[in-house]
Amino acid sequence: MLRFIVFACGAALMGLEMVAARVLAPYLGNSIYVWGAVISVVMIALSIGYALGGQLADRFGAARSLPPVIAAAGLFTAIAPLVAEAVLRPAAELGPRAGSLVAATAIYFVPALLLAMVSPLGVRLAAREGMGHLGRSTGNLYAVSTAGSIAGTLVTSFWLIPVLSLEPLVVWTGIALLAVALLALSLKPEAVVDDEAPRATRLANKVVPATLALALLGTALGGYVLWRVAPVPTENEQGEAILFRADTQYHRITVTEGDGARHLRFDHSHQSAISIDDPYESRIRYPDYMHLAMALKPDAKRVLVLGLGGGAITKRFWRDYPGVSVDSVEIDPVVVDVARKYFWLPEDERSRVFVEDARRYVQATDETYDIVIVDAYYSDALPFHLTTEEFLTEVKGVTAPDGVIAYNVISSAEGSGSDLFRSMYRTAQGVWDDIWVFPIGIGEDGVTGTRRNIIVLATDTRVSEDELRDRIKSRVDGAVSIAGFAGMADDLYTGTVLVEDVPLLTDSHAPTDSLIDVQ
Repeated sequence: MLRFIVFACGAALMGLEMVAARVLAPYLGNSIYVWGAVISVVMIALSIGYALGGQLADRFGAARSLPPVIAAAGLFTAIAPLVAEAVLRPAAELGPRAGSLVAATAIYFVPALLLAMVSPLGVRLAAREGMGHLGRSTGNLYAVSTAGSIAGTLVTSFWLIPVLSLEPLVVWTGIALLAVALLALSLKPEAVVDDEAPRATRLANKVVPATLALALLGTALGGYVLWRVAPVPTENEQGEAILFRADTQYHRITVTEGDGARHLRFDHSHQSAISIDDPYESRIRYPDYMHLAMALKPDAKRVLVLGLGGGAITKRFWRDYPGVSVDSVEIDPVVVDVARKYFWLPEDERSRVFVEDARRYVQATDETYDIVIVDAYYSDALPFHLTTEEFLTEVKGVTAPDGVIAYNVISSAEGSGSDLFRSMYRTAQGVWDDIWVFPIGIGEDGVTGTRRNIIVLATDTRVSEDELRDRIKSRVDGAVSIAGFAGMADDLYTGTVLVEDVPLLTDSHAPTDSLIDVQ
C-alpha cells in the first residue's frame, strides 16, 4: 500500500507540473521563461517539502501525518483552477519573466510542497523493516516515486491533456489525491521514539480525520463553484462569442466570432482573423504581405507553407493562382480540423496538408518548391529549431535554385527592440545571397523603432531594388489581387541592418526567447 501511495503522489506531482505550463500559457505565453518558472518553483517546493516532511515524520509519526498531508495536497490542487483565475490576469501585466514566477508560485507552490513531503514520510515508514534494510527500503521507495513521476509525465502529456480540458484535469487530480489520502489511513503506525510521542499521537488522532473532512468539503465546494458558479465562458474579454475551445498537446485553441470577423488564437497569441462575409479576406495584415514572394518568383508553381493556423495564406495562394499547388505543414491535427471547419480551408488536390513538425517535413521530403513560407512564429515565443542556420540550409535544399523563402518576424527594424529581427537577418545572410525586408506599415509612419510584423524575403535571385518595386507596384503584371499590394512597395526597408552585436542562430545556440522584446 505504501508504495502505491508514493507512486500515486509522484505521478500527481509531475502531472501537475506538466499542466502548470499549459495553464500559464494563455496569459504568459509558451516561452522558456514559463517553463523555467514552473520548474524552478516546483524544485524549490521539493527542497522545502523534503525538509518539512522529515521533521513532521519524526515529531508526529509518518503514518498519522501522511493522510492529512496528502488530503491537503488534494484540496489545494482541486482549488488551483479557482486560484488561477484570480492570479493569471494581474500576473500577465508583469510580463513573461516576473509574471511566470508570480503565477507559478501562487498557484502551484503549496500543492508541490505538500506532495514533496510524502517521500520523507514514506521513508520513515519504510524504516520499519529495520536499519539493516534501510538503504534498500529507501532506494526502492524513491524508485517507486520516480516511476510514478515518469508515469504522470507521460500519461498527462500524451493522453490526459488532449482528452480533458485543463480545469477538470486539475480538479480530478485533486480528487484522486483525496482518495489516496483515505487509503493512507490504513497504514500501520510506526513506532515513534520522540519524547512527545504520546501527546503527538493524541493530536494526530484529532488532526487526521478533521483534515480529511475539511479537504473533502473544500473539494466538493470547489468543484461546485467551478462547474456551476463559474461555467465555461461563452464570450471572451473582447465580447466575441466562443465557438470552439480545446487544449491540445501544443496549444489552447480558441475560435471566436464578433464584429463581422472570426478569430483564431493559440494560447494568448492572435493567429488568424477572417471576414465572415468573405472568408478569403484576412483581418490581419501580414498574411497578405507573404504574396510579396511572387514579386521575386512570378512564375511560381509550387508553394510550401510551414505553419497552417487558420489557413489564410494557404487559401489565398490556392484561390488567387490557379496554376499553383500549395502544400501546408501543421504539427497539430486539431488546428487542421479547426481550419477546415471554421475557416473554410479547402480540401483539394492543389491544397495538401501534412500533419508533422515543419522541420521534420523539410528534412524528409523529396519535393522541390518555388516559394517556402514560414508562418510558425509567435509574438512572444518561437520554435527555435525553425530559426537556425541549419534549418534555413535545409529549407534551401528543398527550394528551387531561383526560389524564395518568406517569413514573418515580430520585432523592431532598428533600436533596442530589434535584436530578434537582426539576429534572424544575420542568420539568413549565411544562407541566401539577397535579403529583402518589409516592416509592415513603415511606409506610412516611417518609424523604425516600433515593434511590428516584419516580412523577410530571402533568395539567390539577383533583382534590383527598382525592378522589385516595379513588380510590386504593377501587382506582378496584374497577377496579384491582394488589396493594397501596390502600396507594399513603400514598406521596403532600405536601411543598413547592423548584425555585429547579435548572435548567429544555430542548433547549438539559438537564444530566441531572450531576444524577444515583449512590450
